[in-house]
Amino acid sequence: MALVPLHAQEPATNKKPTKENPQHRFEYRFDEDLQQTADSIARLEKWFFDAKFGAFIHFGVYSSLEGEYEGCGSQHRYSEWIQVSGKISADDYHEVAKKFNPDQFDADQWAKVFKESGLRYVVITSKHHDGFALFKSMVSDYNIVDYTPFERDIIKELSEACHRNGLKFGVYYSQAQDWDEPDAPFIRPRFNPVRKRIHPDLPENFQPDMDRYIAQKSLPQVEELVKNYELDLIWFDTPSDMNMERVKAFSAVVRKHRPDCLINSRIIHSGKGKIEAEYLPYYDYCSIGDKEVPTRKLPLYVESPDSVSSSFGYKTKGKCYYHSEKEMIHRLVRTVCVGGNYLLNNGPMGNGQLDPEAVRLYGVIGQWLKTNGESIYETRRSPLGQRPKWGDCSISKDGHTLYVHVLEWPESGSIVLKGLASTARSATYLETNEAANFVQQGTELKITLPAEPLNEYDTVIKVSLDE
Repeated sequence: MALVPLHAQEPATNKKPTKENPQHRFEYRFDEDLQQTADSIARLEKWFFDAKFGAFIHFGVYSSLEGEYEGCGSQHRYSEWIQVSGKISADDYHEVAKKFNPDQFDADQWAKVFKESGLRYVVITSKHHDGFALFKSMVSDYNIVDYTPFERDIIKELSEACHRNGLKFGVYYSQAQDWDEPDAPFIRPRFNPVRKRIHPDLPENFQPDMDRYIAQKSLPQVEELVKNYELDLIWFDTPSDMNMERVKAFSAVVRKHRPDCLINSRIIHSGKGKIEAEYLPYYDYCSIGDKEVPTRKLPLYVESPDSVSSSFGYKTKGKCYYHSEKEMIHRLVRTVCVGGNYLLNNGPMGNGQLDPEAVRLYGVIGQWLKTNGESIYETRRSPLGQRPKWGDCSISKDGHTLYVHVLEWPESGSIVLKGLASTARSATYLETNEAANFVQQGTELKITLPAEPLNEYDTVIKVSLDE
């Protein structure tokens, strides 16, 4: 899969996105006067601004089906949606859940892989849209401890392993969608007929009551998570039919028990929905669209939820492909340089082992970070007005070091940075620690490059600036 073309930064616009103006589709979501609250900034400054790179994990009953059920469902790109795409009734899916036994799961092994790959935090699906929980819940016995032969609390074990290894830990929780609960809404009204297929015994005049579902399952389970587990972050998703009253309830229960726990924007906004200022006090940062790379600097801090493959859950049935090492590193760099974090997903196998190809891809990124990590961690977004065609830039927190990412080697043999407000004192290649040749005239810095890239993915030049 090729990367979506990333253009130079476009001017701010409030034009409504149209097919004729595709470049406006991303920018339209963020008005330029949006501001995160002081409380959110204080929470983000504790670790999130500096972490930059996290692991996303989609794991559950669906992992054992690998994207297909009795010959159905493999056409859907996301294997974690198999209950809907495979038209599986609740009773039949429960039978699959009863056999779910990831007996090769090793939390410490997972955490060590993530740490060695340069990841700084981990977010795992505690409950996805299928309603099955990976933690011991007193609210519903439809969970991995009470419903399966595995009988172990994966959220507890992974939380403890991550913190032992110096990683921050968070959980994904589907607060609105829950296919096991007839009262829960679907992401789109056109999916409503699916409710009858999943729950064929529902009366014809059944009227779903979302607030009943929230009161009886969703909100109590979120409270269990924030009370019983050491969470640094909670990642909500697909906020169908969420409103201000419901958002306040979820946000309040998190703040009550874990005041420093970060909350993402999908508590109310879909990944590609317009950001509304009135909701900013109830979450801390913006999760943009699935597998989306920001094209310009934005007024709010963002996180890009990407995946090593075309699916988020483990998938071997039907069409599925993995991304290249170069794509992954470029997406990481692009996201960090506009001011954001990169959350890279993997889908473990049904037996509890990490997907070997995901481990390999994580490892390649980790090797690149061992040399170039200082250009990613604890950096801030590019100080340049526009994104150069050949790459991008990040800058150290103190503003004294500029990191120049040459992603596309120019035929001219040199690159030019325009609008640099400081004077460059020295420049070195992180790959070799050798000096780079440069000249500066006013706010324009020209760097003469070697004949070939020093790194096959991203050659980084460290430029020391005066104060």
